Amino acid sequence: MLKPTNTNYLFKFSIVTAVYNVAPYLSEAIDSILSQDIGFLESVELILVDDGSTDASGAICDEYQHKYPENIVVIHKPNGGVASARNAGIAVARGRYVNFMDSDDKLTPDTLSSVYDFFIEHDKEVDLVSVPIFYFEQKNEPHRLNYKYASDKAQVIDLTTHYSYVQMSSASAFFKREALNDHTFDTSLRYAEDSKAIMELLLENPQYGIVPQGRYLYRARTSMNSALNGSKSHREWYIDCLKNYIFWALDEAKSRFGAIPDYVQYNVMYDLQGRFKVDEIPETVLTPHEKTIFLKMLFDAVFQIDDHIILEQKNLSMELKDYIMSIKKAPDSGTLQFDDKSEDAWFQYPDLSTGHASSYQLRLTSMELMKHDILLEGAAKIYLRFPYPANLFLRITTGHTTHMVKCCFREDPEHVFRFNGQKLAVFLKFTAVIPYEMFSGITHIEFCWDCDGHTICYHSLHRMSEFPLAYGQQKLLLNKKSYYATLSSQMLTFEEATPVSKLKNHTHSVLRRIRKICYLK
Repeated sequence: MLKPTNTNYLFKFSIVTAVYNVAPYLSEAIDSILSQDIGFLESVELILVDDGSTDASGAICDEYQHKYPENIVVIHKPNGGVASARNAGIAVARGRYVNFMDSDDKLTPDTLSSVYDFFIEHDKEVDLVSVPIFYFEQKNEPHRLNYKYASDKAQVIDLTTHYSYVQMSSASAFFKREALNDHTFDTSLRYAEDSKAIMELLLENPQYGIVPQGRYLYRARTSMNSALNGSKSHREWYIDCLKNYIFWALDEAKSRFGAIPDYVQYNVMYDLQGRFKVDEIPETVLTPHEKTIFLKMLFDAVFQIDDHIILEQKNLSMELKDYIMSIKKAPDSGTLQFDDKSEDAWFQYPDLSTGHASSYQLRLTSMELMKHDILLEGAAKIYLRFPYPANLFLRITTGHTTHMVKCCFREDPEHVFRFNGQKLAVFLKFTAVIPYEMFSGITHIEFCWDCDGHTICYHSLHRMSEFPLAYGQQKLLLNKKSYYATLSSQMLTFEEATPVSKLKNHTHSVLRRIRKICYLK
C-alpha cells in the first residue's frame, strides 16, 4: 500500500551494502557511490554492513568511514547472511530512498540523479524503481531481463498488463524508505530473499518505475564464487527457496485475490526455470529422498502456472517447454503431428501445440572454399521426443533442378541437454561437401532432416562467430565465377554475379547506406 512520503530525511539516498570477504572489489564499489553526480556529501548515505568478514573488508569499510564520517555508517556484526545484513542497514537508514547495491558491483555516475528525478515526478504512484543491469568482468553484456527497458523511456510499469516485466533484484532497485518499515528481507532464505521482498510490495501495488538512464553494473566474477554462480550446488536453492518463496508467493496471491495474477505466475516461472536446466542433481547436494521431495514440489508449483505463462518464458528452451507440458497434460502427453506441406512437426495437445521441429536451432560454424567444392560444417539441434534423424541433408535448388547432399553427422557430447538425468535434446555436428558444379544462376541451400520418413526443414539458422558469412551479402569466387552469398534464417543463397545482379546488389548497398545515414540523423 502506498503511503504519504515523509520528507524528514537527512539524505536523498541510503545505499545499504552487505559486505562479506570482498576486499579485492570493495573500494571500486564504494568509489562508484562517491562519484555519483547527485553529490555524495549532500545527498547520499552509505551504510556498509560487515557481515563477519575474515579478510580485509572490515578494515576497508572503517577506512572509508574515517574519511567521510558524516556520510558513511559501518556496522560490524557476526555472519548471518545477506538478508540479516540488509535488515541491519534498513534499521539505521536515514535516506528518503534505499538501495541494496552488492559489495562487488557498481552504479554508473548518473544513476542516483536519474532515479531521484523519476521518484519526484511519480512518488505517489510507485514504491520502487528499477534500473537495467549490465554485466562486466567475466562477460560484458546486458541482463536478459533488460527487454523491459527497450523503449529507452522512463515510465511507470503496470504489471497487470505488462506481466512479463519481472523485477527480482533488490540491488538494481530503489525503494521508498517508508515502504520498508513493514517489509524486510526473509532471513530464512539464502536465495530469492530479493524476490520475496519485492513481491511483498508488488502484491500491494503492482506498479513500479523503470529508469533506463541509470545502470547497475553487475560483476560476473572470473573466480565464479558469487552466490548466484554457486546456487546449484546448495540444498537451499532446491528445497528452501521453493518452500519459503515460490509457494509463499503462490499461496499469498491466492489468499489476497482468490486467484494467482499473471505477473505472479510469470515471476515464479522465471525463477523456477533454472531448476529445469540442471542436468543432474548431485547426491552431495540432495539425498535421494530430498530429490524426490524437490521434484514433487517443483511440479506442484508448475501445475499452478497457466500454460501460456510457461510457453511465453523467454529463456526456457523449446524442449523444456514441451517436456513440462507433457508432464502437466499427462496422461495425454501430446500427439506427434506432421505437416508435409510446410515440412514441419510438433506435439499437439488438446488445447495447444508446442515448439515446431523447424524452429530448433541450426548453427553454421565453418565454410571452406576448396578446389572443387565447398566444405560446410555446423550443428543441428534435435529434440529427442521426435524420431531420431535417419539422416541430415542439404537441399540445393537451382532453377528447376534440386540436388540432395547427405551430411556426415554425430552427436556432440559437449552439447547434450538433460533434466534429472534424462536426455532431452542434442546437437548433431555435421559436415557436408557441395561440388561447385551444383551452383548456377541463383542457388538456394536449405538444411533438412529425415524424421520417420517426413522431411523437416530448419527455419532457424544461426551463424557462429567463426562462420565467414554475416547476415547480409558477401562476394565469393567459386570455381573462377563470382557469386553474391546471402545468409538468412532459412537458407543460404548464392547468386551468380551478372551485370543485372551487380546492379541490383549495388542498389541494395546504396539503400542500406542511406538508411544508416537517416538513422544516425
